Amino acid sequence: MEELQLIREWYNYNFGVRRKYWETLCTLPDAELSKDRGASFPTLLDIYTHVLDAYRWWFVYVYNDKLADYHPLSGKNLSLKQIQDEEESVNNTVMNVLGSLNPQRLGLEIVYSNPWVKREERIRLRHMLWHMVEEELQHRGELNALLWQINVEPPIIGWDDWMSQHQP
Repeated sequence: MEELQLIREWYNYNFGVRRKYWETLCTLPDAELSKDRGASFPTLLDIYTHVLDAYRWWFVYVYNDKLADYHPLSGKNLSLKQIQDEEESVNNTVMNVLGSLNPQRLGLEIVYSNPWVKREERIRLRHMLWHMVEEELQHRGELNALLWQINVEPPIIGWDDWMSQHQP
């Protein structure tokens, strides 16, 4: 399998499994969703929303060199419906970018202005894409640990299981 196809498969996997985590989070009482757990981001919803923020950061703002317009979703106490709508928007944006790529573009260097450090920064498209696979997996592991702490079984779906269910 070529690298771009593998990247697309990983994104489909992450998006599909993230949907299962969303379904699990939606079964929890508001007090559990909004409790500060002292994690990378305070609440379960903040962690989940941060993942969406990371996709927005890279695929909307960095990819289009519009970081000056960036505004995070995390910490805004969005409703479950607002988060779900943001997730749909993020997924559509990311899949549109992935659908527009060809293998030669993976080496493209993205140059963007970072207003917070006041300098131009660069990242290879391939590195950005793989970084987001890692980002999602990192925070999914964090959600796993926090869900186990409240005796909720996370919807863990391994890559092999996912692929065997979603390959023709």
